[in-house]
Amino acid sequence: MSDTVIHNDRNETTGGRDADGAGTLHEPNTVNIPSVVMFLVALAAAVVVVALLMWGLLHYFDKRKAQEAPPPSPLAPGVRAPPEPRLQGAPGSVSSPAEDIRRFREQEDQMLNSYGWIDQQSGIIRIPIEQAKKMIEQKGLPATPPGPSQGAAAPGAEKKR
Repeated sequence: MSDTVIHNDRNETTGGRDADGAGTLHEPNTVNIPSVVMFLVALAAAVVVVALLMWGLLHYFDKRKAQEAPPPSPLAPGVRAPPEPRLQGAPGSVSSPAEDIRRFREQEDQMLNSYGWIDQQSGIIRIPIEQAKKMIEQKGLPATPPGPSQGAAAPGAEKKR
């Protein structure tokens, strides 16, 4: 460290310290107030300019959208339906999703509550679900043959001799 010569009020030359050892050096104020104020003013101006540009861009998009022609109505004559399969809600679709689910549930209810053939050659039929429940109540479920795991002792149980 080199000795810095400092001239005090008493015109003494020292090695960087007063006679009592206290430092006389200090840092100058490093905050440049005018520069900070100029930065804040420039930042505020930039924010205002960007806001004005966005406002103008949004108005431009609104005018451009108003100039475009609306899409043709699906009910207008000469409008072709899209090719099959048509999705629900697409132009030219016959029914709405609510109507489709209603029809689907009616078909399911009809299958669950009626007799019908599943496989006529094998003799497999479909019976109403309520009838199937009554038959199970009366006859019970068929017993399954005991497998190797059913005859084995429970884990942790001791075998008696």
